[in-house]
Order: sequence, then structure tokens, then C-alpha cells
Amino acid sequence: MSRGHIAALAAIIIALSGCSGAAGAPQPAASSAAALPDPAAALAASVTALDQLDYEFKLASPYDGDISGVVHAPTGSLELEQRARFRDGGMSDVRYRGVGDEKWLRIDFSQFPDVPGDLPGGLTGRMWLPAAGISNGTEFGALRLIGPEKRLTGVESLVGAVVTVTRKGTASFEGTVDVTAAGPGTLGFGLAQDHVTALGDRARSLPFRATTDHQGRLRQFGFEYPAAGDRPAGGVSFSFDQYDAARPAGAPAGGELGSAADLAAALAAFRALQQR
Repeated sequence: MSRGHIAALAAIIIALSGCSGAAGAPQPAASSAAALPDPAAALAASVTALDQLDYEFKLASPYDGDISGVVHAPTGSLELEQRARFRDGGMSDVRYRGVGDEKWLRIDFSQFPDVPGDLPGGLTGRMWLPAAGISNGTEFGALRLIGPEKRLTGVESLVGAVVTVTRKGTASFEGTVDVTAAGPGTLGFGLAQDHVTALGDRARSLPFRATTDHQGRLRQFGFEYPAAGDRPAGGVSFSFDQYDAARPAGAPAGGELGSAADLAAALAAFRALQQR
């Protein structure tokens, strides 16, 4: 595993720990376009349901990989998973789970072509490790162990940075967004600052599309960006579902729960990978 892989994987763990309703309901028919709320106001209101902290989400971008999560404030639980694929075909899978004051990480670095075959179970996704033992100055860096909280994904800031918007139906919108005016959420998901800088003035007017559900809650928000510098053209998307019906995460138990010895072995192995 290269030093570039190690740095990227450590960054994934730091980001995933927070450092830095049901689909399918029919859309009601509108009697006329004039009866629909102003599109800018409707889009701004669509993110307020996220403040209830009871939903599921998926985020995707070419260089952040795919992040999925379940936010469930009624039980104080949060579960996140980030799957990232690297140019050489390697892939990482890092999961974070919190229930109340207890937090765990499940880390799989085994899906790389150049890792040793004797990785401990704590680095092959076979067990949950106590995150408290990783959070303070270990090889994984300083982690802030989060629970359900507002502005987790950062989509609220993106919606607030919309420049123009038109309605393309009762529940569809499109327009432009100024990503230079949008701050990251807790997960730090979105375009890196050097990417925004490379886009120049184009970053102030990127095309977006969004949809809402039958109650006006945000279902999808995605924007596209052109090639800039060494970055090819691509897009970033946010999807939300299961409002007020998210599945709460439970505490790991039995054989899936790692011990202090398992944690120590995982830290030692990660240290060895860093030194290769």
C-alpha cells in the first residue's frame, strides 16, 4: 500500500468520524403553475426537514467516493459508511457507528492489490473497534466522534448558495449554484478548495438539479462541474430518503465487537503500513 493510499485512508477515517419519509408517493397534480410556491422559497424550505435528524442519505462524487448514512436522533444513533475506489483498483470501506455515548469504527483496507495478507481482523472489516481508543492522537489522527447533528452533509449550505432556480414540474427544479459561497457540512463532503480555485469564476454558476417529495422535502440535489486543471468534468449528488422513518443503528455485540487487543493490533498494523 503506497503512502498516498495511507494518507487518503487516514483522511477518510477522519472525515467519516466528523472532524473538519418513504419514497414512492404519487405527486399531487397542480391546478396551475401559479398555485405552486415560488421555486426559490420551495427549495429553501425543502431542507428544513433535515433538522428533525431522522432520515437516511447517500452522497456521491468522483473523488470522495460514496457515503451513505442513517441519522436517528430519537435513539441518538448515527451510522455512516464510505466506500472509496482508487485509480489502481484498490478500494476501502470504512464504517462509523454511534449509539448514545458509544462509538465504533469498522475498517476494511484488505481490498488493495499491495497489502500484506496477514492484516489483523481490525483492518479487514471483520469487527467493530471502539472509536474512543482511536480518537486521541493515534495513527488515525485526531477524530471528533459525532452523533446525530444538523448540517451533517452540507446540502443546506449548497441550497442557500443557489443563484438562479426555475421549476421544471411540481417537484423538480434546476438552475445554478455558487459553490464558492457554500461551506462544507460536518462530513466535509463536496469539492476540495483547490478544485474550486481551479474552476475560477465558473464555480459561481454551476448547473444543478433538485427534486422534492410529495411533502416538499428534499429528495435529491446534484450539481455538475467542467474540467479544471487536472480534474476531469464530473458531478456531486446528495440523496435523502426515509424521513421520520430511518432505521436506528444498534450497538455491535458478540463476535463482531473487537477487544482492546484487537484495537492495539490494528493500530500496530496501520503503523507498519505507514512506514512501508
